[in-house]
Amino acid sequence: MTELFLDTVECPGITPFDPLNWKLAKQHVVHLGKSCLAISSGIAAVATLCSGQVFSLSTSESLSHYHSARKNVEELLEDDDKDFDIVLVAVFLLCMFELIHSGNITPSLREPGSTFTQRLQAWGKNQYLHSELSTRIVTWLKILYSASFRGGAMGLLSERVVSLLPNFTGPLPNLRPPVDQETEISNHLYEVLSSPIFDFYCQLQTLSGEIARLSLYHRSRTKRKDQQEVVERMASLKTRLRALWETRCATQRQSPEHLRSQMVPRIANMISSLISICEAAYHAEFIDIGRQLGDPVSQTPDSRDALHRIKEILDDCQGDSGGINPGYLRPLFLCAIESTVKEQTNWAVEKLAKIQNRVYRGEFFSAFAKALSEAQTHNDRRVTSRYFCIWYFGITPPFL
Repeated sequence: MTELFLDTVECPGITPFDPLNWKLAKQHVVHLGKSCLAISSGIAAVATLCSGQVFSLSTSESLSHYHSARKNVEELLEDDDKDFDIVLVAVFLLCMFELIHSGNITPSLREPGSTFTQRLQAWGKNQYLHSELSTRIVTWLKILYSASFRGGAMGLLSERVVSLLPNFTGPLPNLRPPVDQETEISNHLYEVLSSPIFDFYCQLQTLSGEIARLSLYHRSRTKRKDQQEVVERMASLKTRLRALWETRCATQRQSPEHLRSQMVPRIANMISSLISICEAAYHAEFIDIGRQLGDPVSQTPDSRDALHRIKEILDDCQGDSGGINPGYLRPLFLCAIESTVKEQTNWAVEKLAKIQNRVYRGEFFSAFAKALSEAQTHNDRRVTSRYFCIWYFGITPPFL
């Protein structure tokens, strides 16, 4: 099971943007699982879920592992002798399962028990004692928190839990390999250059979560003053987005050609890819804001410019194998459902289908975007994506 976990498990919204730390984190988690039942059962749940999706197998067995893992986590919480860092790893595995499964499961941290919140509160006050793995997991949990409010979803974590998570400023320390492995020196340059880029992405996701919680699903607009308040807050968020972009690091301002002239091709390509998916994620927020406000795309320069720039990025970053980096999933989906030009919509739909790792559900989101776009064209107006997905496919949309 651990081999499946190491080979197949990826997490949308995290793995494409933090690949080396993701790989190292999985190795650390496997090591911890050797002496912790809650972690090993969480590994089994996530591994069977992801491998089932990757190899087109039934994922029903994964639910059994998941419920066992939840029970084991509850028992782990009652053991005060166990460090909370261990609990955090086990809980993160549950959250990851819930995000990827996107089924009829009440997330474990949406309504956590008092034991968990009390231990989290006590642990959060001792920031100097937090391990590199725990620091990274806290940051990943906040990314999942933001992502899990998009499209009308109700969130994986409660606001209470998020408020108790420690706040870290600046680039995070990169994970080190387990003690029985040597550090790959060739990756050191990538780690140094990618840290501020990932920090940019983390700040972007915080803003993205705020945008998501201003949608019609989460923010009433029954009165004129409600709509006006949303418009004002969205304008403020646009200003903050642009301020974040203006303060991006020097590496993010480099062209792929310049990067390749300064370092070995492998590292240059990895950095260039990270820069591109982060820029696409940035532009996607402007498209989302336009959709949330209900502004016609043809009359919204920010959305038009964002659509154009995302297409430019994708056209310049076509992979050698023809596959598409999963980090483009959300930008492409928004391009497909917001473009008013049929050729551009078809382009985005085709690109979505080329996201090859099935954990990201590229084929589903391609079909979803195509059907939703056609419905919007037929009705000559935007169609609510969540309810359309339930009506058309019979399921709530997966987290995006």
